[in-house]
Amino acid sequence: MKDKSCVLVCVTPQSECERLIKSGALLAKEKDVALEVLSVFHEKDGFGPNPSVLEELYACAREEDAQMSVYFNDSPAIVAAVHAKKKGASDIVVGFPKEQSTQFISALRTLLPDIPISMVDVDDNGKIYRMIPQAKEPHYEIVGAGKKN
Repeated sequence: MKDKSCVLVCVTPQSECERLIKSGALLAKEKDVALEVLSVFHEKDGFGPNPSVLEELYACAREEDAQMSVYFNDSPAIVAAVHAKKKGASDIVVGFPKEQSTQFISALRTLLPDIPISMVDVDDNGKIYRMIPQAKEPHYEIVGAGKKN
């Protein structure tokens, strides 16, 4: 495995998030990097997460040899972006946003424009949609042009 690089999977306390961890594990194996799982709850939800679902997600993460981190903060996209930078994330895996989305993905894209984001759809048999950063145009500089000796 490469040092200081990972695929970061962002989950919520729902059993169907296991599909995200499994999709992230496949991507991590393909890229030969570590797998990290992250869940960020709003501070007011400190006692709200269903402990049995969290335990299922921890178990799924352990099965895939991943570390799972849980934070309580009212700015989940910022926490996820900082965590991704700290862990050297090469890719981020999230669930496909629903109609009443919190704008987490768009905020993450704004904060981390150079990291690909994979969205796993629950309604389409786990189809994965990738947001790939735009390729930057190479910058060429002509040295010495127009000089006369």
